[in-house]
Amino acid sequence: MHSPNRTIGVPVVLLAGICWSTAGLIYRLVEAASAWQVLFFRSVSLFSMLLLWLLLRYRHNLIAALVRAGLPALIGGVCLSIAFTGFILALEHTSVANAMFVLAAAPFFTAALGRVLLGEAIFWYTWLAMALAAVGLGIMTTGELNVGGGLGNLFALFSALGFSGMTISLRSRTDTDMLPTILYASLFASLFAGAAIIALHEGFVLLPIDLTYSISLGIFQIGLGFLLFTLGARHLPAVELNLLALTEIILGPILVWIGIGEIPSNATLIGGAIIISAIVVIAILGATQSKHPVKVETPFS
Repeated sequence: MHSPNRTIGVPVVLLAGICWSTAGLIYRLVEAASAWQVLFFRSVSLFSMLLLWLLLRYRHNLIAALVRAGLPALIGGVCLSIAFTGFILALEHTSVANAMFVLAAAPFFTAALGRVLLGEAIFWYTWLAMALAAVGLGIMTTGELNVGGGLGNLFALFSALGFSGMTISLRSRTDTDMLPTILYASLFASLFAGAAIIALHEGFVLLPIDLTYSISLGIFQIGLGFLLFTLGARHLPAVELNLLALTEIILGPILVWIGIGEIPSNATLIGGAIIISAIVVIAILGATQSKHPVKVETPFS
C-alpha cells in the first residue's frame, strides 16, 4: 500500500491540467483539417497510446482486465466518446473560453444525474453551487445567442453531459479501472469520426503539420494528461484534485489569447467566472464537511 505524498501529487495534477489546457490552442493552430479529421487522428493516436500502455501494464492479462472492467466501462466509453466529439465540435463553433467554461459545469450535471440514477445525496452546498453554475451558463448562452452563435455551446453541453455520463457509469462500480473506459472511448470516437469523414468525402490525408497537431492532441493533451491525473489521484483527496485541475479551465483561454489573440466576450468571462466560483465554493465547503465524521458525497469523485 502506497503512502500519499503531496510533493508528488500537487505538481503531477498541475501538469495534468496544463496538458489538458493546450487543446484549444493546438486546435486553433490546425491549418486545413476539418473537425472530424482532427477528431479521428486524435482518437486513433490516443487509442494506440492507451493500448500500448495497457499491454505493458497487464501483458497477457489484458483481455481479463477489460472483462473485469465490465459493462460500466463500456457504457462510460460511449459517453466519453460523445464528450470527445462534442468538445472538438464546440471548438469549431465557439471560442475556447466558452467551450472550457461550459465543460467546467460537468460536475454539477454529474451531481444531478447521480441523484436520479444512483440515489446519491446532494448536499445544500452542492445545490448552491449548481444554482451558481446555472446562472453562469445562462449568462454565457445569452451572450452567444446575442452575437448569432449558440451552436458551440450546444456541442460543449453535450460534451459536459458525456463526461458526466462516464463518471456515473464508473461510480456504479467503484472497482472499475478508468483506463479501459478511455480506451473504449477513443475507439468509439475513431469509428464515429471515420464514418463522418467517409460520409462527407473529406478523406484521410492531412497536411503533415495538421497530422502532427492532431496526434499531439491524442498523445500529449489527453493521454499524458489522464496518466498524470491518475497518478496524482493516488496522493490527493478529490476536493484538491478538482481545484488543482482548474488550471485547465483557467490556462486554456489564456494560452489562446496569448498565442493567437482570441479574446473571449464579456458574457463568457462573467459567466465563466461564476462557474469557477461555484466549483471553488463546492470544493471548499465539501472539504469542510469532510472533516466531520459523516459520509460526504462529492460530484468530483
